[in-house]
Amino acid sequence: MTPLEIALLVHHGGFRFSELKPHLELEDFLENSDPKKAQRFRKKCDEEEFERQKFLIEKYDVKLISFWDDSYPESLRRSKFPPAVLFVRGDDSLLRESCVGVVGTRRPTGYGISVTKRFVRLLCERFVIVSGMALGIDSVAHRETLKSGGKTVAVLGAGVDVIYPRSNEGLFYRILESGCVVSEYPMGTKPRKHHFPARNRIIAGLSKVIIVTEAPIKSGALITAKFALENGRDVFAVPGDIDRKTSEGTNYLVRSGAYPLTDEEDLRLYFGIASKKDLSLEPAQRTVYEYLKVSPKSVDDLVEELEWDVSEVLRVISELELMGLVEFTGGIYRTLG
Repeated sequence: MTPLEIALLVHHGGFRFSELKPHLELEDFLENSDPKKAQRFRKKCDEEEFERQKFLIEKYDVKLISFWDDSYPESLRRSKFPPAVLFVRGDDSLLRESCVGVVGTRRPTGYGISVTKRFVRLLCERFVIVSGMALGIDSVAHRETLKSGGKTVAVLGAGVDVIYPRSNEGLFYRILESGCVVSEYPMGTKPRKHHFPARNRIIAGLSKVIIVTEAPIKSGALITAKFALENGRDVFAVPGDIDRKTSEGTNYLVRSGAYPLTDEEDLRLYFGIASKKDLSLEPAQRTVYEYLKVSPKSVDDLVEELEWDVSEVLRVISELELMGLVEFTGGIYRTLG
């Protein structure tokens, strides 16, 4: 059974993921399946539909990746309810990189936009930024990533040949230049209300961490956070004004145990991505940092090369560790920034 056949079975035949047996031929599979589902599938997916899908896949240079392919992103494979097939336009290798999901309300305040930009600028130096290309925070995350020279993935609630919302057409094509757009829906599928909660589970499955910068209590962003927690992922939320509707969701997440994200330092310490250019270093800190940049060293190495007292070296090393700039592994210190 080809990835296209699997995708059409799931979305037009109503078959569950657990029912699929991809090693069988399509007709053999249908013969041994629920007659009503098989009838429904044959009614919606005749030879003309298969040819239309093949034409669109070729026209838009789309890659199909099934759950059973080696190129299927492992983080998504291990998540709950992984899609049987992904339709991908652009650089599909990004789906297998370390990804961070950034989501939020479609109606952000200036505060939400500002903090999203700040955190994305820091994160996109090391991670692929994943979001849903919706209006608001999603679009801010994608645009700021591209502006900062990072890579981004847009997970759609429609086919990868359908631009939604239409106002994001320019953003859509900018993402394709260096990133990718991905969907579980066959070509030509129009956006539907129920597609977006389903889309959110893919964002959560691809991401090692979900960051919610601004969201009301009833929002898709909180659905994404829920999926992330079910997958054992960490969730960060930006606390906000208690009088704003757009802060109710993030404040609820913090109250429920999400990591409060109050500034870039929270991310630096969590991910260990701080760098010299991000922090103002004192002369002694900068000297030790530069020595470790050249090669990892032990405390004894630093004492000998710098001709400092052991206590001074230990003091500076401890400060750099707290900043998230160095780590201690295997008896030596190495830089993280």
